Amino acid sequence: MANILVTGGAGYIGSHTCVELLTAGHEVIVLDNLSNSSAESLRRVQQLTQKNLTFVEGDIRDSQLLDRLFQDNPVDAVIHFAGLKAVGESQQIPLAYFDNNIAGSISLVQAMQRAG
Repeated sequence: MANILVTGGAGYIGSHTCVELLTAGHEVIVLDNLSNSSAESLRRVQQLTQKNLTFVEGDIRDSQLLDRLFQDNPVDAVIHFAGLKAVGESQQIPLAYFDNNIAGSISLVQAMQRAG
């Protein structure tokens, strides 16, 4: 089966995706900065599936971390959920949302490209 990186994997949608991936027999690596989630959700994922996953606490905007992650872990596919999504807050602090959602996505894709 495949080694799959799930960014934002500790969040609601990400953690449910991890359950499905682990149940299907994939190896899962989660990258999450825990800004809108908790590592507890990943403990519950492992408890539900009786399978282990690899958790890396960090931010998709950290290119050095991303490069190390791709060097240390074979990754066949990436599912990207590491985005901010609160409409009201996004109107109050739009630059923070642009930085995370746009610059962060670009950073992730560049790291994927460097890793091949």
